[in-house]
Amino acid sequence: MMLAVYLCEDNPEQLQHYSDVIKRYIMINDYDMVVNLATPSPQELLKALEENPPEYALFFLDIEFPAEKMSGLETAIAIRKLLGFAELVFVTTHSEMALLTFERKVEPMDFIVKDLGRTQIDQKLRENVDYGYQRYTNYLGNTENLFSYSIGGRNFSLPMGDVYFVATAETPHKVTVHAANQLVEFPGFLKDIADQYPELYRTDKSFLVNIDNVSGIDSENRRLIFPNGDETDVATRRFHEVKTLVQKHLKS
Repeated sequence: MMLAVYLCEDNPEQLQHYSDVIKRYIMINDYDMVVNLATPSPQELLKALEENPPEYALFFLDIEFPAEKMSGLETAIAIRKLLGFAELVFVTTHSEMALLTFERKVEPMDFIVKDLGRTQIDQKLRENVDYGYQRYTNYLGNTENLFSYSIGGRNFSLPMGDVYFVATAETPHKVTVHAANQLVEFPGFLKDIADQYPELYRTDKSFLVNIDNVSGIDSENRRLIFPNGDETDVATRRFHEVKTLVQKHLKS
């Protein structure tokens, strides 16, 4: 089992260079990784993922593709829906798009600005290969406590330690798991998940929360705050108990 790497960049010279840098770095470090595809086309990338979805993948994506129907941001959203474990890195001149990637809940691992120059870009590429591989190996090493789910007959899982909370989705009969660098919607019911994962705390009719990942509490509005800025509601009747649990966690 390997960590699959995918690159999508519409500048052929840059695409080749990024691919060469990453392949060379993987070889030097003898990482259990492989570059599966380097393409200028978001459609070709998504088609490859649909035909042969990797279990674990690291993506380097541009954001703007003027000649294509899809943007890199739309591609990233589609990847999030297709795959359970996907680390995303944007490599682009459009630094102003960074905030939008977080607003759209894409949650990239990094955002590399091309204006840095080739030397610094190459270094950032290598750093993200290191970090992506570290997260991959941590993921594999944490198999005893996993949050599992199914999409289209395929089973996925992620470390419970990465899960922030699970919420009812806008789509009927679906829920959304919010995790570190991941946002996934899948068929299910909150009650069933609560029964399966008692370590997740029911704070409201719409939320199951991993108290260990709460980073703050808004007492005035009765909301919990998470490392990525997401927030969840807490029912009035449960607020005192939840607040006590969170404060105990934050002090530990």
